[in-house]
Amino acid sequence: MLQKVLGDEKFGLLMKMHVYECMQYLLENEINFSIMTNLSLVSFSPPLPDSVSRNFNLPAIVFMLAGYTFDSAVLSDDEISFEAGFGEQNYASTVTVPLGAVLQIAINDNPILINFANATPPKRKISNLEKSIKIFKSNPNNKL
Repeated sequence: MLQKVLGDEKFGLLMKMHVYECMQYLLENEINFSIMTNLSLVSFSPPLPDSVSRNFNLPAIVFMLAGYTFDSAVLSDDEISFEAGFGEQNYASTVTVPLGAVLQIAINDNPILINFANATPPKRKISNLEKSIKIFKSNPNNKL
């Protein structure tokens, strides 16, 4: 029963709304915070060099939003993005995190929100043409 709730799309949307509202409150009140996120759903622009990204070996990563990183944060309905520096060279990159990928929000290492919903990448819509091609290829008479 628990997995049914945690994997439910409506529950995931509810958690995403909570994440948004919590971050909005913290940003508006200028309260520094950290987020633990599902690393596989985070994007970096420009991409981080291998010398930096190979150190990210856990399924989750924590970002501290303080100082310039906090000031650069932009919150939208679907994601938060911010600029951060990585590695010894302080390699600059814009980090984009889907709100559903935020696992925890904390202040001074004290969790204030935990997202238990199963964060999964957004499903890509398959066009009718792609469906037709897949059906065509699945017929053994159409193989070369």
